[in-house]
Amino acid sequence: MALVGTWKYVSAEKLEEYMQATGVPENLREVARKNQPTMEISQNGDSWTIKTIVGDKIKDSTFTIGQEFQSTSLIGQPLKCVVTMDGDKMVESQKEGGNEVIVTRSVSGDELVSTMSFGSVTAT
Repeated sequence: MALVGTWKYVSAEKLEEYMQATGVPENLREVARKNQPTMEISQNGDSWTIKTIVGDKIKDSTFTIGQEFQSTSLIGQPLKCVVTMDGDKMVESQKEGGNEVIVTRSVSGDELVSTMSFGSVTAT
C-alpha cells in the first residue's frame, strides 16, 4: 500500500492555528515549530502501526482498520480512535471528551499529505 513508508516533514499550512484550537501548550507548539517531524507507517497483515516523532516526543499507535483503540496525544491526552479507509485515504477519528479531530492521510506523488481538522480549523 502506498501509505507504508517513512515520511519526513516538508511543509505545513495553518499548523499554528490548529495547535491553538486544539489546546497545544505554547512550550509544545515551540517544539513543533523547531522540529521537523517524521512519520513511519507500517502494516503487518490486518495490523497497522503509525509512529510519529516530533523532537523527543513519540506517539506510537498500533491498530486494526475499523476497530476502536485507545491512544494518547503528543500532549498526553487520552484518546479514543478509529481508523477507516476511504479508497486510498486513511481517515482517523480521534475523540477526547466531546472534542473530535479528524486526520486524513493520503499519498500525492511521492509525498504523504496529512490533513488535520478540528471544528472549523484545518491544517495540512
